[in-house]
Amino acid sequence: MPVNIDRLEENPVEVPNGGIKYFDIVGNNLLTADLEFYASFGKAGAKRDDEIKIYVDEFGTRRKERLPMIAEATEKADDDKVRWIVIELNGNIQDKEPGLTVI
Repeated sequence: MPVNIDRLEENPVEVPNGGIKYFDIVGNNLLTADLEFYASFGKAGAKRDDEIKIYVDEFGTRRKERLPMIAEATEKADDDKVRWIVIELNGNIQDKEPGLTVI
């Protein structure tokens, strides 16, 4: 079963510079083991933004179709660009969705 993003619960997801933002990803098969999440400057997902970490909120309520996430931006994060949220499984991009910004 494919892993995919239908939408971001909040779009855009606005992460404070040097801070964190809680948000949900809505999609399918989001509880699949070994998923990796990251921010990318490009639609292809190849140009990672190392100044933002995206990970699952371990204390949020997880469901197969809704996954609570945390985005954490360093103080060096560029606030002029929209990023894509990318889901990767075993080195292969499963899906991506635009809408992450730093404010």
